[in-house]
Amino acid sequence: MLRISKKWIASVCILFALFLPASGAFAYTNPMPLPSEWSNYGTGDPFVLKYNGMFYLYSSTGQYQTGVKCWSSTDSVNWTYAGLCSTDAVTYQAYAPEVVYWNGTFYMYTSPDGNGHYVLTSSSPTGPFTAVTGNLGHSIDGSVFIDDNASWYFYSAGGDGIHAAPMSSPTSIGSDVVLGGTQISGQWTEAPTLIKRNGVYNLTETGNHVLSTGYRVNLATNTTGPLQPFTPSNTNPILLKTEGPQVGLGHSSNFIGPDLDTYYTVYHNLASVDPAGYPIRHVNFDAIGWNGDKMAVYGPSNWSVPNPALPNFEDRFQRTSTGAGYSNLNGGTWGISNNFLYQNSKGSTALYIQYENTFTTASDYTAEYNMKEVSKGTLDPRIGAIYGYVDANNYGVAVLNGNTKRLETNMVVGGVWGTQVNTSLPAGFDITKLHTIRIEKSGSTYKYFVDGLLKETKISTGLGAGKVGYMSSDDEANFGYLAVSNKVNGSGIFDVYKPIPGTIQAVHYNSGGEGVGYHDTTSGNAGGKYIRNDNVDIRDNPEGGENIGWNSTGEWYKYNVSVKANGSYNLGLRYATTYAGTQVRVWLDSTDVTGIVTLPSTGGWDNWQTYTIKGLNLTSGNHTLKFETVTGEFDFYTLQFNEADNSSFTKTDNFATSFSSDWNWSGGSWAIESGEASINNVGKRTMGSTGWSDYTVESDIKGIDALNSGIMVRVQNPAQGGAGNDPGLGTDFYQGYLAVISGTSVSLGKQNYNWTTLATTPGTYNTNTWYHMKVVVSGNNIKVYVGDMTNPKIDYTDNSNPFITGKVGLRSHFAHTHFDNFSVTH
Repeated sequence: MLRISKKWIASVCILFALFLPASGAFAYTNPMPLPSEWSNYGTGDPFVLKYNGMFYLYSSTGQYQTGVKCWSSTDSVNWTYAGLCSTDAVTYQAYAPEVVYWNGTFYMYTSPDGNGHYVLTSSSPTGPFTAVTGNLGHSIDGSVFIDDNASWYFYSAGGDGIHAAPMSSPTSIGSDVVLGGTQISGQWTEAPTLIKRNGVYNLTETGNHVLSTGYRVNLATNTTGPLQPFTPSNTNPILLKTEGPQVGLGHSSNFIGPDLDTYYTVYHNLASVDPAGYPIRHVNFDAIGWNGDKMAVYGPSNWSVPNPALPNFEDRFQRTSTGAGYSNLNGGTWGISNNFLYQNSKGSTALYIQYENTFTTASDYTAEYNMKEVSKGTLDPRIGAIYGYVDANNYGVAVLNGNTKRLETNMVVGGVWGTQVNTSLPAGFDITKLHTIRIEKSGSTYKYFVDGLLKETKISTGLGAGKVGYMSSDDEANFGYLAVSNKVNGSGIFDVYKPIPGTIQAVHYNSGGEGVGYHDTTSGNAGGKYIRNDNVDIRDNPEGGENIGWNSTGEWYKYNVSVKANGSYNLGLRYATTYAGTQVRVWLDSTDVTGIVTLPSTGGWDNWQTYTIKGLNLTSGNHTLKFETVTGEFDFYTLQFNEADNSSFTKTDNFATSFSSDWNWSGGSWAIESGEASINNVGKRTMGSTGWSDYTVESDIKGIDALNSGIMVRVQNPAQGGAGNDPGLGTDFYQGYLAVISGTSVSLGKQNYNWTTLATTPGTYNTNTWYHMKVVVSGNNIKVYVGDMTNPKIDYTDNSNPFITGKVGLRSHFAHTHFDNFSVTH
């Protein structure tokens, strides 16, 4: 790319301020056992619905039980048991119930005991739900997606990938197609959830088996349509943890959190397996950050982290009068009853407006409105939302017109109305049922959603910050939950406390602007990607999303972080530069935790590499991390923090009578035979700490009946496959590198629950012959020696998102193999 130094760049900049609510005062910890869970079953396959400002959570039914339990919450963290929302006979061992609200009816989709799907309906999110269909089939884990044109689609699990079908109505499901690109590791794939954001269809799915610690969540995307093939994300898996107290993560669904802007993923972990072989699971939540169109899950976390942010303003109308916080324009008869604001004057085409007068939005914001018609007049009945209200001559309206079945938007600026835009609403739209209007304002762009469907996008500079409220004309109406967040298009993630260990997207620095969230020495955005609307230079990254660029001397960025525990961490910095001698430094609050670190040149602005900065001593809890450019210039993309053990030692095992106590994970039929470690068929075994980084591993290797075995390095998240923890099904289930000897070659591969060959050197290697292998891993470089300990067979540098820490191990793939004289020097 053509690149100009920042000191030559000057352009007009746009500054904006974000109102910052208090955060971090309250916290939650994953996993989260809920009140009145199923005994000896917990809460599995969680799904969250939002209706009129309240979150509702549903989960699978306990073994040999009938009924679906649900919970409610105003903040998505503190849950109240709402009882059995269904006791219908078809809910016997109901799998993965999901609920969709549409036009006044709540539709529940569930697969009792995994034997096909039924649809149940209710007039309330807490039931009672009763069956309205027979068995519609379609495997398990049914999930509904409604596109912006109000077309419905049904997704379900399959052995060949996710299945999808069009729906002609909420209770009718068409024929399946198999979605290309959705099968995980050639195995059973389940728990689909589809969300559409900025024109991109994001499908999350879970693979392997619910009883395996290797249960995990993947992402696939497309821009072509709900029934078209998908492309797996290059960040897969997006949720995975196989060791420790929080394992078996999966069956996720995704929803927008209480701040109206930040997405969260809700999923379960495998807490234990009961004596009958059934899973006991609990609920977990973690934030999703969007780096452009790239989805990044900030998790898994299993320590105390701050609660999700609330809106900057919300009103649930839980009182008997409007109070002094509201002002009126043009009259009408307003009041509050049964937690609804109402207006019941008809017979006039005047716009009766009630706006909240104590809160003014920022220039960019997201607003949510809920409303329904009670009875209409004969002139021109309409109800709607008010936004950007300054005075009687300056405000905007988003109106639901029940007679014409359309959304009508307009603005009055300086007392002059603009051109009204009319957009058709779905067939059968019933204005007497509660509907949600959502308005997103980002710069001069307004997006209008009705019931979650994007109905209109327009550009207007006529209005900015203002107040919000409700309006009716010739209509008696009830108005529900009203909320505003000074966050839009994913900006809520900026101030979320990012978990450490974990990976932080560089562009998700704190809000607050110059001198608060960042310091930039030149005006304007040299990269031209205005996802932050400030002076930080942001450009497209070839690996997806955007990165911060043109960092020069004295500039810095701050990130809210939540550190799991006191200890040492390694930081993998993903960066690019042509400058030799660029220097950086990292601060935790006011403490320098790295000293000055010199970065080598990567040889090009799109030659991305990961450089590991070792031994950051961090303290647990919530902090502000500052990433500073001391001198030079570079671009950076992500900050990957891993728990670290950088101590020096040597460990050996000659397998005299047993495996040493340093081995801490085993899969497959391992044994000691004649003072040698033996594995017959498929298996892997690991030693040490996931915090180890640079080391030398050696072992003697002998193939008995075949030779396809070797040494694993930087191993994370080993697992086996299927319900029975089958080492064959889980042969690819780990993250790390493998140096392997076969009959015809020495190879180095990268395993991320999916094998990729990195380098191969041909040779002849015989069974029943000992070969000494040595693997040296240092930074991103891996050297593999066989026989000759001076000249490596393979010398490979991995610059494609390398693993920076991990355990060591041994592995055999469909071969009876012996190992001896094992050692690791760290």
